[in-house]
Amino acid sequence: MTNIINHKIIMQPLHFKVPRLKDETIRVECWELDNFFEPIHYHEEFQITLIQEGDGSLFVAESIVDFKKDDVYLFGKNLPHVFRNNEYFLQNGINKRAKAISVFFNQDVLKSSLSDIPESYNLQKLLDYSVYGIKVSESRKTLICEKLKELTKKNAFEKYLGLLDILECVSSDTKLNFISSLGVPIKSVQENLPKINLVFDYVRNNYTEKITLEQIAEMVNMSPTAFCRYFKYKSQKTFSRFLIEVRIANACRLMLQNDFNTAESCYNSGYNNLSNFHKHFKSITGMTPLEFKSKILNKEIKHLEKMV
Repeated sequence: MTNIINHKIIMQPLHFKVPRLKDETIRVECWELDNFFEPIHYHEEFQITLIQEGDGSLFVAESIVDFKKDDVYLFGKNLPHVFRNNEYFLQNGINKRAKAISVFFNQDVLKSSLSDIPESYNLQKLLDYSVYGIKVSESRKTLICEKLKELTKKNAFEKYLGLLDILECVSSDTKLNFISSLGVPIKSVQENLPKINLVFDYVRNNYTEKITLEQIAEMVNMSPTAFCRYFKYKSQKTFSRFLIEVRIANACRLMLQNDFNTAESCYNSGYNNLSNFHKHFKSITGMTPLEFKSKILNKEIKHLEKMV
């Protein structure tokens, strides 16, 4: 086969339409397939997925993490993602390694229905933070797994109530894992931290510029030493690490969605030194920029070859 497809086209996530019925607010699907849906895609619906069988790599925005049986994930509106089976099972022809329960619903409709309910604050914040991709903690996932299995047996309105119960349980999880490198690094979605949020917003809007610790500390009226202690206590990571994660996350996105090369991604993400960029990129992703791009690109080409 010649000239399979232009790289830039390969990198663009596919806009996928979830086939919900006209009178269906919540769609619950039970998957038992050879492989999970390819390629990297996004959709307007919020998604909750419980992995019942299979393991491999999960791609969320610019991040790659491993997934395994009994993991529970939440993906917000229009968040690019894809589950990819372990290469061992694919190469050895072992089937039925993609079994999962997935729940889809309109995030905006749910938030609108909860807007006048003060008790739903934590749940609404969870929906907001799902734009980064969320993994339920080990301590909470057994309970969530059971609730998701029960959801498949409920009727239409019971599904709505069951969904609210599941989301409430997740929102009270104090050890949620945010998958995207741009994720909100706080202990719980229940916390309201104006100073931290101010820093997050500033960094995400200005990461291409020079940002110093002294500058940020002054912005929140703290000494550099006090700010470092405060940020580490509230986010479980240093400020310098957070800044690196934001810049590398942007570099990954540029490579995947805009087909930028390593140098272009470096200089458009707040770095002016390629050596430093390579070091930080590997510390965040575990791969070099070329390895990162190649890993996703090769997967996409293999999928397209099967389709032709």
